[in-house]
Amino acid sequence: MTLSQLELISVSRTIVHETEGHLRRAGRRGLELFVLWSGTLSAPEFTVRTVHVPPQTSYRMKSGLMVRVDGDALHQLNSWLYEHREVLAVQVHAHPTNAFHSDTDDTYPIVTATGSISIVAADFCRDGLISDTSAVYRLGENGWDGLDPPFAMFRVT
Repeated sequence: MTLSQLELISVSRTIVHETEGHLRRAGRRGLELFVLWSGTLSAPEFTVRTVHVPPQTSYRMKSGLMVRVDGDALHQLNSWLYEHREVLAVQVHAHPTNAFHSDTDDTYPIVTATGSISIVAADFCRDGLISDTSAVYRLGENGWDGLDPPFAMFRVT
């Protein structure tokens, strides 16, 4: 089974609220932050089980905000995923203004398997993650495609 077969993402309100908290805390400092969701895939459904906030460095530059997750942190995450038999399927971050996939988001994602999901919350997640102001993208064969409506494939439990 692969993420390209994914049709439904089931995520608990607890995980959504935890993710919002991480994004808002970083946003209060004027910074972006990556939050990652892993879980189990039983096509066509992916069930989010775990929230990951890997060690990362956030930057404020004249051209905008940026986040970097080092290779060691990604290696540790991959080892954890293997040991716990989970799949990394969703990356989440927030922008200080509108939600969109920037050139940097397109070029340097953390989730890289076809079918992976990228959620971008607007205004440092002020309106919440599952919101009309957020945007959701899915990685296809030719890059990231915006989903419309954004959360149609999500079930919050």
